Amino acid sequence: MKGYQGITDMLNLPSLEDVLKDKGVHVDKAQAPVDVDEPQIANTIEKLNTLTSRMAMAEGTDHSDSMDELYKEILGHARELMAYGFNIDQPRARGIFEVAASMYGHAMAAANTKREAQLKTMKLSLERKRVDLEERRTNHVIGQQAATVDSNNTIIVEDRNELIKRLREQIKTN
Repeated sequence: MKGYQGITDMLNLPSLEDVLKDKGVHVDKAQAPVDVDEPQIANTIEKLNTLTSRMAMAEGTDHSDSMDELYKEILGHARELMAYGFNIDQPRARGIFEVAASMYGHAMAAANTKREAQLKTMKLSLERKRVDLEERRTNHVIGQQAATVDSNNTIIVEDRNELIKRLREQIKTN
């Protein structure tokens, strides 16, 4: 067996320089080598992982993913216990089946927890939209702001004084 082979050798791929020459791209080999700051790269990767985990927590995907993983793992163990219970004598199988049934219950609880979290997130989102809509309606009724729709379907928001000015100008012109 040969020693280490590169992926290009293993797959019989042409080198990058050859492909670039075929495409008509000029490669300048006299470019200065790039300084690589390994601690900075490690720090950047760590920050990226931290931000990714925070984003997942904010979106709720971390909980969803963990509940999916827990559900699959518990179901796998419960199935193994069921198979084991069918292959042993009856007096001992009873306890194995009870544990497997308990595990199925835990798997269902994990699935239900995930669904409840998703429903709660949807409910909060709808509630926030409802509050925003009520706030817009209240501002319109009070007269703090009024919205008009332009001929280009553009919404123009104006205060009460601007509307009165425009109405007076329209009355004068008519």
